[in-house]
Amino acid sequence: MHQSHSDFGKPSFMPVHQQQDSPKVLKLGAADVLPLRQAVLWPNHPIAFSKVTGDQDALHFGIKKDQALVCVASLFWHDDSLRLRKFATHPDHQGQGYGSAMLIHLVALARNLQAQTFWFDARQSALGFYEHHGFQATGDIFYKQDIAYLRMSRRLDVR
Repeated sequence: MHQSHSDFGKPSFMPVHQQQDSPKVLKLGAADVLPLRQAVLWPNHPIAFSKVTGDQDALHFGIKKDQALVCVASLFWHDDSLRLRKFATHPDHQGQGYGSAMLIHLVALARNLQAQTFWFDARQSALGFYEHHGFQATGDIFYKQDIAYLRMSRRLDVR
């Protein structure tokens, strides 16, 4: 079973082995990830549009290049599963391994936290990226602000 929300962000749960050549994933606060979330995911909306319920209790992560955030993501508990939300890589840095490094790190962390499932709503345009990382689409296409999404998940309690 997962750790309590009060234990969720304690450093004792944070260490995840990262390969030396992969970008370093940093633990951040909700306010730290909002500007990149907004700029990448919803650039035509105010920054408040990128906030989600539960941000104050979630774990937030980022990867920096030359002191600037280039990739951000947030994890939220849902029963015994972890949900990835607001995963964004700056367009100038896409295709350079930052998103893959982040996703690999977060899946390893979810396993360490004993989550049973890792899931998220993915933009249809990114399905290939997630399938490459072992995620499977479930259900039908749905829309948020005229953008097509599919729910994707991966069981963590089986290897």
